[in-house]
Amino acid sequence: MLIFFQVLVLLFSSTQESIKAVDVVHSLPSNDQGIWVIGEHEIKQTSSTTFGSGLAVTGNLAEVMFVSTEEGKIAQEINPLAIVASEVKDGPYIFREINGEYVAITYENNKVVRKTLPVVDGLIEFNTDFQEVKTIHINPSPPKISETLFTQPEKLLAISDLEGNLDHLIAFLKKHGVIDENFDWSWGSNHLLFNGDSVDRGDRVTELLWFVRKLQQQASKQGGMVHFVIGNHETMILCDDIRYVHPKYHYVTEKLNMPYHSLFNMKSVLGHWMRAQNAIVQIGPYLFVHAGYSPNLLALNKSHEEVNSAIRKSLRPPAWGNREHLETSLAWHRQGPLWFRGYFTKHLDTYGPKPTSDEIDQILQQHQAEAIIVGHTVVDHVGYLDGDPRLICVDVKWSVPQKGEGLLIQYKELKRLTMDSETPLELETNPTSH
Repeated sequence: MLIFFQVLVLLFSSTQESIKAVDVVHSLPSNDQGIWVIGEHEIKQTSSTTFGSGLAVTGNLAEVMFVSTEEGKIAQEINPLAIVASEVKDGPYIFREINGEYVAITYENNKVVRKTLPVVDGLIEFNTDFQEVKTIHINPSPPKISETLFTQPEKLLAISDLEGNLDHLIAFLKKHGVIDENFDWSWGSNHLLFNGDSVDRGDRVTELLWFVRKLQQQASKQGGMVHFVIGNHETMILCDDIRYVHPKYHYVTEKLNMPYHSLFNMKSVLGHWMRAQNAIVQIGPYLFVHAGYSPNLLALNKSHEEVNSAIRKSLRPPAWGNREHLETSLAWHRQGPLWFRGYFTKHLDTYGPKPTSDEIDQILQQHQAEAIIVGHTVVDHVGYLDGDPRLICVDVKWSVPQKGEGLLIQYKELKRLTMDSETPLELETNPTSH
Protein backbone atom coordinates (compact mmCIF):
# COMPACT_ATOMS: atom_id res chain seq x y z
CA MET A 1 0.00 0.00 0.00
CA LEU A 2 2.88 2.39 0.85
CA ILE A 3 4.55 1.74 -2.53
CA PHE A 4 1.23 2.40 -4.27
CA PHE A 5 0.87 5.73 -2.42
CA GLN A 6 4.42 6.77 -3.33
CA VAL A 7 3.71 6.02 -7.00
CA LEU A 8 0.56 8.14 -6.82
CA VAL A 9 2.57 11.03 -5.32
CA LEU A 10 5.15 10.79 -8.11
CA LEU A 11 2.44 10.66 -10.77
CA PHE A 12 0.68 13.63 -9.19
CA SER A 13 3.90 15.68 -8.92
CA SER A 14 4.85 14.93 -12.53
CA THR A 15 1.64 16.58 -13.70
CA GLN A 16 2.31 19.78 -11.73
CA GLU A 17 3.82 22.83 -13.34
CA SER A 18 7.54 23.06 -12.77
CA ILE A 19 8.72 26.21 -11.03
CA LYS A 20 12.16 27.65 -11.75
CA ALA A 21 13.98 29.78 -9.21
CA VAL A 22 17.45 31.22 -8.82
CA ASP A 23 18.22 32.22 -5.26
CA VAL A 24 20.64 32.02 -2.34
CA VAL A 25 21.54 28.65 -0.82
CA HIS A 26 20.87 29.21 2.86
CA SER A 27 21.13 25.62 4.01
CA LEU A 28 22.40 22.32 2.58
CA PRO A 29 20.90 18.89 3.31
CA SER A 30 22.24 17.60 6.61
CA ASN A 31 19.83 14.81 7.43
CA ASP A 32 17.99 11.88 5.94
CA GLN A 33 15.20 14.13 4.71
CA GLY A 34 17.49 15.86 2.19
CA ILE A 35 16.06 19.35 2.66
CA TRP A 36 17.62 22.34 0.91
CA VAL A 37 16.76 25.91 1.85
CA ILE A 38 17.09 28.02 -1.30
CA GLY A 39 15.76 31.53 -0.94
CA GLU A 40 12.43 31.22 0.85
CA HIS A 41 11.90 27.66 -0.37
CA GLU A 42 12.38 24.46 1.60
CA ILE A 43 12.94 21.93 -1.15
CA LYS A 44 13.38 18.21 -0.81
CA GLN A 45 15.77 16.24 -2.98
CA THR A 46 14.81 12.72 -3.97
CA SER A 47 16.50 9.86 -5.78
CA SER A 48 15.20 11.31 -9.05
CA THR A 49 16.62 14.81 -8.48
CA THR A 50 19.38 15.67 -10.95
CA PHE A 51 22.32 17.91 -10.08
CA GLY A 52 24.62 20.21 -11.97
CA SER A 53 28.38 19.82 -11.78
CA GLY A 54 28.95 22.87 -9.57
CA LEU A 55 29.85 22.74 -5.90
CA ALA A 56 27.01 23.75 -3.58
CA VAL A 57 28.09 26.46 -1.14
CA THR A 58 25.93 28.34 1.33
CA GLY A 59 25.78 32.00 0.36
CA ASN A 60 26.13 31.19 -3.33
CA LEU A 61 23.29 31.11 -5.82
CA ALA A 62 21.66 27.96 -7.10
CA GLU A 63 19.23 27.35 -9.93
CA VAL A 64 16.47 24.98 -8.93
CA MET A 65 13.51 23.44 -10.75
CA PHE A 66 10.83 22.05 -8.46
CA VAL A 67 7.18 21.08 -8.20
CA SER A 68 4.82 21.64 -5.32
CA THR A 69 3.04 18.53 -4.07
CA GLU A 70 1.09 17.48 -0.99
CA GLU A 71 4.43 16.20 0.29
CA GLY A 72 6.00 19.64 -0.09
CA LYS A 73 8.31 21.08 -2.70
CA ILE A 74 10.18 18.37 -4.60
CA ALA A 75 13.36 19.23 -6.51
CA GLN A 76 13.60 18.05 -10.08
CA GLU A 77 16.93 19.75 -10.79
CA ILE A 78 19.42 21.62 -8.62
CA ASN A 79 22.27 23.45 -10.30
CA PRO A 80 24.70 25.09 -7.83
CA LEU A 81 26.31 28.22 -9.27
CA ALA A 82 29.74 29.71 -8.64
CA ILE A 83 28.15 33.09 -7.93
CA VAL A 84 28.42 34.67 -4.49
CA ALA A 85 25.04 36.26 -3.84
CA SER A 86 26.46 39.21 -1.92
CA GLU A 87 28.70 40.11 -4.89
CA VAL A 88 25.96 40.20 -7.51
CA LYS A 89 25.49 43.59 -9.15
CA ASP A 90 23.63 44.70 -12.22
CA GLY A 91 22.48 47.83 -13.95
CA PRO A 92 21.94 50.57 -14.42
CA TYR A 93 18.59 50.27 -16.12
CA ILE A 94 17.50 53.79 -16.96
CA PHE A 95 13.87 54.68 -17.62
CA ARG A 96 12.02 57.80 -18.69
CA GLU A 97 9.06 58.44 -16.41
CA ILE A 98 5.72 59.90 -17.49
CA ASN A 99 6.71 63.29 -16.05
CA GLY A 100 9.83 63.35 -18.21
CA GLU A 101 12.24 62.54 -15.40
CA TYR A 102 14.79 59.76 -15.76
CA VAL A 103 15.29 57.12 -13.09
CA ALA A 104 18.27 54.76 -12.83
CA ILE A 105 17.77 51.40 -11.14
CA THR A 106 20.73 49.28 -10.04
CA TYR A 107 21.17 46.22 -7.87
CA GLU A 108 24.24 46.15 -5.65
CA ASN A 109 25.20 45.27 -2.08
CA ASN A 110 22.08 43.12 -1.75
CA LYS A 111 19.71 46.00 -2.38
CA VAL A 112 17.85 47.83 -5.12
CA VAL A 113 18.95 51.45 -5.59
CA ARG A 114 16.74 53.97 -7.41
CA LYS A 115 18.09 57.37 -8.34
CA THR A 116 16.37 60.24 -10.13
CA LEU A 117 18.72 61.78 -12.66
CA PRO A 118 18.90 65.56 -13.06
CA VAL A 119 18.81 67.18 -16.48
CA VAL A 120 21.82 69.48 -16.99
CA ASP A 121 21.92 71.68 -20.10
CA GLY A 122 19.35 69.45 -21.75
CA LEU A 123 21.32 66.24 -21.16
CA ILE A 124 21.28 63.48 -18.56
CA GLU A 125 24.39 61.80 -17.18
CA PHE A 126 24.84 58.79 -14.93
CA ASN A 127 28.18 57.72 -13.47
CA THR A 128 28.59 53.95 -13.32
CA ASP A 129 30.91 51.74 -11.30
CA PHE A 130 32.11 49.62 -14.24
CA GLN A 131 35.23 50.74 -16.02
CA GLU A 132 34.16 50.24 -19.64
CA VAL A 133 31.55 53.01 -19.46
CA LYS A 134 32.35 55.44 -16.69
CA THR A 135 29.57 57.86 -17.64
CA ILE A 136 26.35 57.22 -19.53
CA HIS A 137 25.20 60.18 -21.63
CA ILE A 138 21.52 60.47 -22.52
CA ASN A 139 19.82 62.86 -24.89
CA PRO A 140 16.09 63.13 -24.08
CA SER A 141 15.30 63.19 -27.81
CA PRO A 142 14.27 59.76 -29.17
CA PRO A 143 17.14 57.77 -30.70
CA LYS A 144 17.45 58.19 -34.44
CA ILE A 145 16.50 55.17 -36.53
CA SER A 146 19.73 53.76 -37.95
CA GLU A 147 20.45 54.02 -41.65
CA THR A 148 20.59 50.83 -43.71
CA LEU A 149 23.03 51.55 -46.55
CA PHE A 150 26.55 52.86 -46.03
CA THR A 151 29.56 53.66 -48.17
CA GLN A 152 32.44 51.30 -47.48
CA PRO A 153 35.02 52.86 -45.14
CA GLU A 154 38.76 52.31 -45.27
CA LYS A 155 38.43 49.58 -42.63
CA LEU A 156 35.43 47.59 -41.52
CA LEU A 157 35.54 45.05 -38.69
CA ALA A 158 32.62 42.63 -38.18
CA ILE A 159 32.15 40.40 -35.16
CA SER A 160 29.15 38.38 -34.04
CA ASP A 161 27.42 36.39 -31.30
CA LEU A 162 29.21 37.89 -28.31
CA GLU A 163 26.47 36.73 -25.92
CA GLY A 164 27.48 38.98 -23.04
CA ASN A 165 31.19 38.17 -23.12
CA LEU A 166 32.33 41.74 -22.61
CA ASP A 167 35.74 40.95 -21.10
CA HIS A 168 36.84 38.97 -24.16
CA LEU A 169 35.49 41.68 -26.46
CA ILE A 170 37.49 44.36 -24.63
CA ALA A 171 40.71 42.36 -24.93
CA PHE A 172 40.10 41.83 -28.65
CA LEU A 173 39.29 45.46 -29.44
CA LYS A 174 42.30 46.72 -27.49
CA LYS A 175 44.61 44.27 -29.24
CA HIS A 176 43.59 45.53 -32.65
CA GLY A 177 43.48 49.24 -31.84
CA VAL A 178 39.73 49.75 -32.06
CA ILE A 179 39.63 51.13 -28.51
CA ASP A 180 42.35 52.61 -26.30
CA GLU A 181 43.42 51.79 -22.75
CA ASN A 182 40.56 53.93 -21.44
CA PHE A 183 38.01 51.80 -23.35
CA ASP A 184 37.27 54.68 -25.72
CA TRP A 185 36.91 54.62 -29.52
CA SER A 186 40.27 55.04 -31.26
CA TRP A 187 39.47 53.82 -34.78
CA GLY A 188 38.69 57.15 -36.37
CA SER A 189 36.39 57.04 -39.40
CA ASN A 190 36.38 53.25 -39.65
CA HIS A 191 33.36 51.02 -38.95
CA LEU A 192 32.73 48.31 -36.35
CA LEU A 193 29.77 45.98 -36.78
CA PHE A 194 28.15 43.63 -34.25
CA ASN A 195 26.24 41.08 -36.34
CA GLY A 196 23.60 40.06 -33.80
CA ASP A 197 23.25 38.03 -30.62
CA SER A 198 25.24 40.33 -28.38
CA VAL A 199 22.88 39.33 -25.54
CA ASP A 200 21.86 36.19 -23.60
CA ARG A 201 23.97 33.42 -22.04
CA GLY A 202 26.76 35.64 -20.66
CA ASP A 203 26.73 37.50 -17.35
CA ARG A 204 27.78 41.00 -18.53
CA VAL A 205 24.97 41.71 -20.97
CA THR A 206 23.90 45.01 -19.41
CA GLU A 207 27.43 46.40 -19.40
CA LEU A 208 28.06 45.20 -22.96
CA LEU A 209 24.98 47.01 -24.25
CA TRP A 210 25.98 50.28 -22.58
CA PHE A 211 29.51 49.83 -23.96
CA VAL A 212 28.35 49.33 -27.56
CA ARG A 213 26.03 52.31 -27.23
CA LYS A 214 28.93 54.43 -25.93
CA LEU A 215 31.19 53.39 -28.80
CA GLN A 216 28.41 54.24 -31.24
CA GLN A 217 28.24 57.76 -29.83
CA GLN A 218 32.02 58.21 -29.80
CA ALA A 219 32.58 56.80 -33.29
CA SER A 220 29.95 59.09 -34.77
CA LYS A 221 31.81 62.15 -33.48
CA GLN A 222 34.96 60.99 -35.31
CA GLY A 223 33.23 60.20 -38.59
CA GLY A 224 33.17 56.46 -37.86
CA MET A 225 30.27 54.11 -37.27
CA VAL A 226 29.28 51.31 -34.90
CA HIS A 227 26.50 49.09 -36.23
CA PHE A 228 24.43 46.98 -33.82
CA VAL A 229 22.57 44.37 -35.85
CA ILE A 230 19.49 42.80 -34.28
CA GLY A 231 19.74 39.02 -33.99
CA ASN A 232 17.30 36.38 -32.82
CA HIS A 233 18.45 36.68 -29.21
CA GLU A 234 17.90 40.45 -29.08
CA THR A 235 14.45 39.76 -30.45
CA MET A 236 13.81 37.09 -27.84
CA ILE A 237 14.68 39.19 -24.79
CA LEU A 238 12.74 42.18 -26.12
CA CYS A 239 9.69 39.95 -26.60
CA ASP A 240 9.87 38.05 -23.28
CA ASP A 241 11.47 34.78 -24.34
CA ILE A 242 14.13 34.56 -21.65
CA ARG A 243 15.05 30.88 -21.77
CA TYR A 244 18.72 31.69 -22.54
CA VAL A 245 19.42 34.52 -20.10
CA HIS A 246 22.19 33.92 -17.56
CA PRO A 247 20.91 32.73 -14.15
CA LYS A 248 22.24 35.96 -12.61
CA TYR A 249 19.46 37.89 -14.34
CA HIS A 250 16.73 35.61 -13.01
CA TYR A 251 18.00 36.43 -9.52
CA VAL A 252 18.28 40.16 -10.17
CA THR A 253 14.86 40.55 -11.76
CA GLU A 254 13.30 38.77 -8.79
CA LYS A 255 14.94 41.34 -6.51
CA LEU A 256 13.88 44.21 -8.78
CA ASN A 257 10.37 42.75 -8.95
CA MET A 258 10.40 43.40 -12.70
CA PRO A 259 10.20 40.90 -15.58
CA TYR A 260 13.42 40.81 -17.58
CA HIS A 261 11.86 42.03 -20.82
CA SER A 262 10.45 45.10 -19.04
CA LEU A 263 14.02 46.24 -18.38
CA PHE A 264 14.17 46.82 -22.15
CA ASN A 265 10.71 48.25 -22.82
CA MET A 266 10.04 51.48 -24.71
CA LYS A 267 10.53 53.55 -21.54
CA SER A 268 13.97 52.02 -21.12
CA VAL A 269 16.92 53.88 -22.64
CA LEU A 270 18.54 50.59 -23.67
CA GLY A 271 15.28 49.15 -24.96
CA HIS A 272 14.48 52.26 -27.00
CA TRP A 273 18.03 52.32 -28.38
CA MET A 274 17.96 48.64 -29.41
CA ARG A 275 14.69 49.11 -31.27
CA ALA A 276 16.28 51.89 -33.32
CA GLN A 277 18.81 49.43 -34.78
CA ASN A 278 18.51 47.24 -37.89
CA ALA A 279 18.38 43.55 -38.74
CA ILE A 280 19.92 44.08 -42.19
CA VAL A 281 22.82 46.45 -42.88
CA GLN A 282 24.68 46.88 -46.16
CA ILE A 283 28.11 48.51 -46.21
CA GLY A 284 29.44 48.95 -49.70
CA PRO A 285 29.07 45.58 -51.49
CA TYR A 286 28.78 43.60 -48.23
CA LEU A 287 25.38 42.51 -46.94
CA PHE A 288 25.23 41.84 -43.20
CA VAL A 289 22.40 39.82 -41.71
CA HIS A 290 22.44 37.82 -38.50
CA ALA A 291 21.33 34.37 -39.68
CA GLY A 292 20.98 34.39 -43.46
CA TYR A 293 19.20 35.84 -46.46
CA SER A 294 16.90 33.22 -47.95
CA PRO A 295 15.48 32.98 -51.49
CA ASN A 296 12.02 33.17 -49.90
CA LEU A 297 12.93 36.51 -48.36
CA LEU A 298 14.15 37.73 -51.76
CA ALA A 299 10.84 36.64 -53.30
CA LEU A 300 9.00 39.13 -51.08
CA ASN A 301 10.75 41.89 -53.06
CA LYS A 302 11.19 44.08 -50.00
CA SER A 303 13.89 46.68 -49.52
CA HIS A 304 16.25 46.54 -46.56
CA GLU A 305 14.31 49.43 -45.02
CA GLU A 306 11.00 47.58 -45.34
CA VAL A 307 12.39 44.43 -43.74
CA ASN A 308 14.01 46.39 -40.93
CA SER A 309 10.85 48.38 -40.28
CA ALA A 310 8.69 45.24 -40.13
CA ILE A 311 11.06 43.54 -37.69
CA ARG A 312 11.35 46.67 -35.57
CA LYS A 313 7.55 46.75 -35.18
CA SER A 314 7.67 43.15 -33.90
CA LEU A 315 10.07 43.88 -31.05
CA ARG A 316 7.56 43.72 -28.22
CA PRO A 317 5.82 40.88 -26.36
CA PRO A 318 4.53 38.33 -26.99
CA ALA A 319 7.25 36.27 -28.60
CA TRP A 320 6.68 33.98 -31.56
CA GLY A 321 3.00 34.41 -32.39
CA ASN A 322 1.78 33.25 -35.80
CA ARG A 323 4.74 32.07 -37.87
CA GLU A 324 2.82 30.63 -40.81
CA HIS A 325 3.67 33.35 -43.33
CA LEU A 326 7.12 34.85 -43.78
CA GLU A 327 5.85 38.26 -44.88
CA THR A 328 3.87 38.78 -41.67
CA SER A 329 6.43 37.14 -39.37
CA LEU A 330 9.84 38.38 -40.53
CA ALA A 331 11.17 38.38 -36.96
CA TRP A 332 10.23 34.76 -36.21
CA HIS A 333 9.88 32.73 -39.41
CA ARG A 334 12.56 30.12 -40.15
CA GLN A 335 13.13 31.65 -43.58
CA GLY A 336 13.53 35.12 -42.08
CA PRO A 337 16.85 36.95 -41.59
CA LEU A 338 17.09 36.23 -37.87
CA TRP A 339 16.76 32.44 -38.08
CA PHE A 340 17.55 31.11 -41.58
CA ARG A 341 20.29 28.43 -41.53
CA GLY A 342 19.77 27.16 -45.05
CA TYR A 343 23.40 27.75 -46.07
CA PHE A 344 24.41 24.91 -43.74
CA THR A 345 23.89 21.37 -45.01
CA LYS A 346 23.65 20.06 -41.45
CA HIS A 347 20.56 22.23 -40.81
CA LEU A 348 18.60 21.58 -44.00
CA ASP A 349 16.01 19.33 -42.35
CA THR A 350 14.72 22.40 -40.52
CA TYR A 351 15.80 25.33 -42.69
CA GLY A 352 16.08 23.88 -46.20
CA PRO A 353 16.15 23.67 -49.07
CA LYS A 354 19.67 24.96 -49.58
CA PRO A 355 19.84 27.99 -51.88
CA THR A 356 21.25 27.19 -55.29
CA SER A 357 24.22 29.08 -56.68
CA ASP A 358 21.88 30.97 -58.99
CA GLU A 359 19.67 31.97 -56.07
CA ILE A 360 22.66 33.34 -54.15
CA ASP A 361 23.59 35.32 -57.26
CA GLN A 362 20.04 36.68 -57.49
CA ILE A 363 20.13 37.87 -53.88
CA LEU A 364 23.46 39.62 -54.44
CA GLN A 365 22.39 41.14 -57.76
CA GLN A 366 19.18 42.47 -56.25
CA HIS A 367 21.19 44.43 -53.69
CA GLN A 368 24.29 45.12 -55.79
CA ALA A 369 26.33 43.13 -53.28
CA GLU A 370 29.28 40.79 -53.52
CA ALA A 371 28.97 38.75 -50.32
CA ILE A 372 26.54 37.92 -47.52
CA ILE A 373 28.08 37.93 -44.03
CA VAL A 374 26.24 35.99 -41.31
CA GLY A 375 26.57 34.90 -37.71
CA HIS A 376 24.08 32.69 -35.82
CA THR A 377 25.73 29.34 -36.64
CA VAL A 378 29.04 28.62 -34.89
CA VAL A 379 32.08 27.90 -37.06
CA ASP A 380 35.66 27.15 -36.05
CA HIS A 381 37.09 30.28 -37.67
CA VAL A 382 35.88 33.33 -39.54
CA GLY A 383 35.75 32.24 -43.16
CA TYR A 384 33.95 31.12 -46.28
CA LEU A 385 31.15 28.55 -46.17
CA ASP A 386 32.29 25.54 -48.20
CA GLY A 387 34.86 27.82 -49.80
CA ASP A 388 32.23 30.05 -51.45
CA PRO A 389 33.50 33.67 -51.40
CA ARG A 390 29.90 34.90 -51.55
CA LEU A 391 29.03 33.43 -48.14
CA ILE A 392 31.05 34.28 -45.01
CA CYS A 393 30.32 33.31 -41.40
CA VAL A 394 31.75 35.23 -38.44
CA ASP A 395 30.17 33.38 -35.48
CA VAL A 396 32.91 31.93 -33.27
CA LYS A 397 32.82 30.94 -29.58
CA TRP A 398 33.50 34.17 -27.74
CA SER A 399 32.79 32.38 -24.45
CA VAL A 400 36.09 30.52 -24.82
CA PRO A 401 39.23 32.55 -24.01
CA GLN A 402 41.40 33.25 -27.08
CA LYS A 403 38.65 32.12 -29.48
CA GLY A 404 37.37 35.55 -30.46
CA GLU A 405 37.77 36.49 -34.13
CA GLY A 406 36.56 39.17 -36.49
CA LEU A 407 36.28 39.82 -40.21
CA LEU A 408 38.45 42.73 -41.35
CA ILE A 409 37.52 44.26 -44.70
CA GLN A 410 40.01 46.77 -46.07
CA TYR A 411 39.19 47.87 -49.61
CA LYS A 412 38.77 44.54 -51.48
CA GLU A 413 40.95 42.57 -49.09
CA LEU A 414 39.23 40.28 -46.58
CA LYS A 415 41.19 39.00 -43.57
CA ARG A 416 40.44 37.65 -40.14
CA LEU A 417 41.64 39.12 -36.87
CA THR A 418 42.23 36.81 -33.93
CA MET A 419 43.08 36.97 -30.24
CA ASP A 420 46.46 35.34 -30.85
CA SER A 421 47.94 37.10 -33.86
CA GLU A 422 48.91 40.73 -34.31
CA THR A 423 48.88 40.16 -38.08
CA PRO A 424 45.64 39.66 -40.05
CA LEU A 425 45.24 36.08 -41.26
CA GLU A 426 43.66 34.49 -44.31
CA LEU A 427 40.02 33.48 -44.10
CA GLU A 428 39.40 29.80 -43.45
CA THR A 429 37.04 27.45 -45.30
CA ASN A 430 34.19 26.20 -43.10
CA PRO A 431 32.43 22.97 -44.13
CA THR A 432 28.68 23.29 -43.68
CA SER A 433 28.03 19.58 -43.21
CA HIS A 434 29.32 19.35 -39.63
